[in-house]
Amino acid sequence: MTVDLIVNPASGPAVGRVPRADRVRFVSHLLRSSGATTIRATETRGQGDGTRAVRAALEAGTDRLVVWGGDGTLNEVAAGLLDTGVSLGIIPGGSGNGFARGLGLPLGVQSAVEVAMRGRPRDVDTGRVDGHTFLNVAGVGLDAAVAARFNTRNLRRGLVPYITSILTEWRTAEPHRFSLRLDDALPLEMEAHLVVVCNGQQYGHGARVAPAAAFDDGLLDVVAVPHVTLGRMARHGWRLFNGTLPLVPGVFTGRARRVAISQATALPIHLDGEVIGAETTRTFDVRPRSLRVSCP
Repeated sequence: MTVDLIVNPASGPAVGRVPRADRVRFVSHLLRSSGATTIRATETRGQGDGTRAVRAALEAGTDRLVVWGGDGTLNEVAAGLLDTGVSLGIIPGGSGNGFARGLGLPLGVQSAVEVAMRGRPRDVDTGRVDGHTFLNVAGVGLDAAVAARFNTRNLRRGLVPYITSILTEWRTAEPHRFSLRLDDALPLEMEAHLVVVCNGQQYGHGARVAPAAAFDDGLLDVVAVPHVTLGRMARHGWRLFNGTLPLVPGVFTGRARRVAISQATALPIHLDGEVIGAETTRTFDVRPRSLRVSCP
């Protein structure tokens, strides 16, 4: 079996005693133990490397593609696999691993390799916004600002730096007046600190922003969170982790195949934690069962 392995050596925290420089060698050994006969490995160094590696793998012919990285790396790799029928094996290597956690994938490297090689194929939906793919969540407002800070100002990865980024951005972030249109319904006007369009349930670390979302229902879940005050965080912050965020007063939830979000001020958006340029209007839609993933 020919396996194309794509590794982001910089993603996520350190894994056990495996130096970042040895990730390819370490995973290659596990892949061979699970049946891989030929391994073509690529380490990503910058934006676009994952896309180019996928293109090369498809052109050369591959039996399976395995990626070790976080949600941003998965996003870039998966975008090149849509509607190809090639199964994607995932070794979660990011700080939050929201997509992998939502699919129930093991977080340990050895167990993840076993599922990547011998799991069952599952066809899942993907989201799209203005030509860009996202697998898990896309957000406008506070969470996009948090993602930008986390990606550019933190040398350390993991949950604690992420929480620090949230608290830092929250102090200065202001809510915005958003207009939301779900499918062909009339636009809804609301003030919110963030609006999230979700294919999956969680950001990562069990923080379930859209607890009712499913990866294969052909729909996107929309969650708008009102002004996040210190009092609201103290009273309701725990609800993000037990699946009851929609019960917080003022939180809006909806579901649609197509979503349009606009606001007066141009704002950036994050797609699976990666931030792209600011716009005043964005249109989202779902691509049903467009990505095949190896699952438990």
